[in-house]
Amino acid sequence: MWRRHKALVRLKDELNTLALFDRVHECTSGHDLASNRAHALRQERRAQIMNEITELSTSQLERWNRAWISSVILLLCAGGYVVHHFLN
Repeated sequence: MWRRHKALVRLKDELNTLALFDRVHECTSGHDLASNRAHALRQERRAQIMNEITELSTSQLERWNRAWISSVILLLCAGGYVVHHFLN
């Protein structure tokens, strides 16, 4: 879990850096070919980062759901054992 948290922090920092460069790009005038290409590459990287964040968040939710379902099954089994024990 700590590794996932560190990855999310790193990705969010990278998003902030990309946003800063985009603001600089928007504030300047007379963009040349290299500046426009760099802007396009930042947009592609932003999309990649958003996908990575979604995957990390989804995997965390899936693990939580599996743990919750396992806990419910364990409680039902324990409850069934107790009921069976007292009925016999």
